[in-house]
Amino acid sequence: MPKGSSAHDQRRPVLLQLLIETRTKAKLTQAELAEAAGVSQPYVSQVESGLIRLDGLQLVDWVHACDSDLGRFGRALEKRLEAMP
Repeated sequence: MPKGSSAHDQRRPVLLQLLIETRTKAKLTQAELAEAAGVSQPYVSQVESGLIRLDGLQLVDWVHACDSDLGRFGRALEKRLEAMP
């Protein structure tokens, strides 16, 4: 699979969709996730829309706020990426 700059990487939408699904599966609004993760609601919105990126520690905070963990999230992401054409 070709890899380009992160902003144009074909895998990026898969990651963003999984972030959104992780939040919605936890039955959290963007505002609730923001409060639990210690960030603002606009920040959550910007991450989910791809305007800004999470670093590794921010991703940990995100998935923990959604009552999940990095291992589970990573396995789900790997599975989706492997299914890409």
